[in-house]
Amino acid sequence: MVEVIVAATSDVHSPRYLLEFIAVLSRRREECRTVDLFLWAGDMVERGNVQALRPLLEAVRSSCPKARIVAVFGNEEYMDREHKFMKMYPEVIWLNDTYMTFEKAGRKIAIYGTRGSLDEPTPWQRRHIPAIRRIYHERAVRLERVVRELKEKGYTVLTLMHYAPTRATLEGEDPKIWPYMASREMEKAILASKPDIVIHGHAHNSVKLEAQLDGIRVYNVAFPARRDILVIRL
Repeated sequence: MVEVIVAATSDVHSPRYLLEFIAVLSRRREECRTVDLFLWAGDMVERGNVQALRPLLEAVRSSCPKARIVAVFGNEEYMDREHKFMKMYPEVIWLNDTYMTFEKAGRKIAIYGTRGSLDEPTPWQRRHIPAIRRIYHERAVRLERVVRELKEKGYTVLTLMHYAPTRATLEGEDPKIWPYMASREMEKAILASKPDIVIHGHAHNSVKLEAQLDGIRVYNVAFPARRDILVIRL
């Protein structure tokens, strides 16, 4: 059986946790050398700081030279700066309600990436993003449709998103803010389309980093919660 090695993290908020993140990469350098895909689930920089991604990217490239880096945007990679991230870092595969495929010795992997959705938009989002509720609904609808199609074509499907797609990995966060951190509609889309693995970030204070939804593995990879990178061997 062909083994595909996937690493994942999020919420490094460079430069806030940058040095700690680099220390983890150094500690796991030997393992990182074999990683095929390194997934970033958003909020890799602080407050839209496009330049702050450079030292983080260089650290990953140094420790994980074989890895293709695949990323989604988080709430700290502001929507009006997406084009700047994509232009400045073309070596990163940016997914924004889109997917990419990867093949290793005949093993077909697809990664569907999205910011994700929320049950309740934040007050800032309601003020500044027109039709945000419709956007969140359409993201869930698109994910369900595309993931179904990829599964039908024989891909092992990983979904990568910033916001939590379920409340099952929010334990440790204040329940009062759960509607601003996760989406029940996205959870329904995942249960309906059956990706093999779901990876998300955003939940810094989570104490339950892994869960299962009807057999689908869900991982919270937020660096402040995990203090490590997640490595999955498919």
